[in-house]
Amino acid sequence: MLKAVLNVPSAEPKDIRWFYNQYASKLLGYINGIVQDHQKSEEHLINILTSFVKDVILQDKSRLNIWLELRQYAQHKLVLFTAKDHQLKPNGISGKGNLDLLDDLQQKIFCSIYYHGKTIPYLAATMDSNEMEIRNQLKLAIDKMRRASGN
Repeated sequence: MLKAVLNVPSAEPKDIRWFYNQYASKLLGYINGIVQDHQKSEEHLINILTSFVKDVILQDKSRLNIWLELRQYAQHKLVLFTAKDHQLKPNGISGKGNLDLLDDLQQKIFCSIYYHGKTIPYLAATMDSNEMEIRNQLKLAIDKMRRASGN
């Protein structure tokens, strides 16, 4: 068990130590699948469990499906954590076509959606923009590429 969790006194069943014992292994597996770095995954695990207990559980103790809420909470937090770590440019994509016609923002949005499978809400959250702006930039990028190919 991690030192940070061991130093927390066990006062009630819904404290950090109890959460760690109940959900850490499942949550670590989930986080490791996203982050794919064991050291960073453990750091995210500590941050997520600590903030989940403070933000969610201590405010409302009548939770029925804690694992589902914890997983959704972790998913939301990891979007912000991992956004900085992943490059969303076309890496090693052969035959880039007309991507060189696009400006940097349009290229990043187009590649994120079509090559990396990201969603518009994900991009809006990670790029500190709204979904409408992301959609507009994507539409402009597609239009530029169509015009260049004669469609």
